[in-house]
Amino acid sequence: MNNELVLKICIGVVATATLGVGGYYLMKADGVRTLTQAFESSLEAGDYLAALGAAGNLRTEGKITPELEEQIAETARLLVAEDAYKKAKSALDEGRYADASALLRGSPAISNIAFKYFDEATRVYEEAEALVAGEVHKTNVTISNLENKAKSEVAKNVTLQKKSTVLEGTVKTQQQAIAAQDALVTATQKKLEQSQKDSDARQAALVIEQARAKDLMEAVAKESKQKFFTELRTYRDMAEKGRQQLVSALTEINAKRDVTALVYVNQSKDFFEDVKIKASDLRSSRTPDSYTGHVDDLLRSTEQFLEASKQFRNAVFSLEDTGSSLFTTAISNGTSALNSAVSYLSNVSNLIVSNPL
Repeated sequence: MNNELVLKICIGVVATATLGVGGYYLMKADGVRTLTQAFESSLEAGDYLAALGAAGNLRTEGKITPELEEQIAETARLLVAEDAYKKAKSALDEGRYADASALLRGSPAISNIAFKYFDEATRVYEEAEALVAGEVHKTNVTISNLENKAKSEVAKNVTLQKKSTVLEGTVKTQQQAIAAQDALVTATQKKLEQSQKDSDARQAALVIEQARAKDLMEAVAKESKQKFFTELRTYRDMAEKGRQQLVSALTEINAKRDVTALVYVNQSKDFFEDVKIKASDLRSSRTPDSYTGHVDDLLRSTEQFLEASKQFRNAVFSLEDTGSSLFTTAISNGTSALNSAVSYLSNVSNLIVSNPL
């Protein structure tokens, strides 16, 4: 409805404006061309304005047929299309791609191949469409990029918020751990201080106990030493009495008094055997390590005293023949054993003298 109105207005305006032009063309034709030929010739040449001028003259002459009416309407549409094409081309050159595309979209300029600038209009339209599509694409890409960037920023903010929350939780946990550690350190320090106090108290008690034990051990050692030397002195004295008996026996032998000599020998033997038994017991169970050598000397002396007693006994039995080898050998061996025994016993006596009770 609007297109028909536009066409009628265009035809009326053009017809009025070009009456003179139409007359001019008829005069130029010198009667050769009729108004119809002028119309068709202008239409074919693409001079739509001139064609409409001829059409106006034909209307005045009343020479319009239905077919010609349709051609006039088509010419008017092509004139409008030409105007749209020119405006679209200008819009394209000015970079107004959307305007150029809108001017040609649905226009005969790109749908009617009879249009004078059909190819040019088609190229303008396609180029404008492509550029509009490009702009739309760029806009969409930009919008998409902005949306993606916005989403990314939102995601970053969410991530940062989560990290911040996690960090806050971590810091809080660390603070709690530090507080717990500090409390543990304080408690441990108190325990250590108390433990040190207890240790110092135990150490002090231990020192006292050690001193007491030392005193006790020294007292026990002193008492043991005193008992040892008392016992050693007793056995030394017994051995000394036995020695005196042997000396007396030797005197009696030299005086050839065999009976008394034998009595002294037997008495000395009893002393030495008793000392040997008791000294052996002392050596095995009650002698400090530092004095075992002296107890051994006492035992060696008893061995030698017993040997001397044996030899002097043999001498008593051979007293009737003092010149015999049996007698002289017995006296010699007995005297030698006696001297050896005295030497060992003197070592024991020296120890006793150096450790008075």
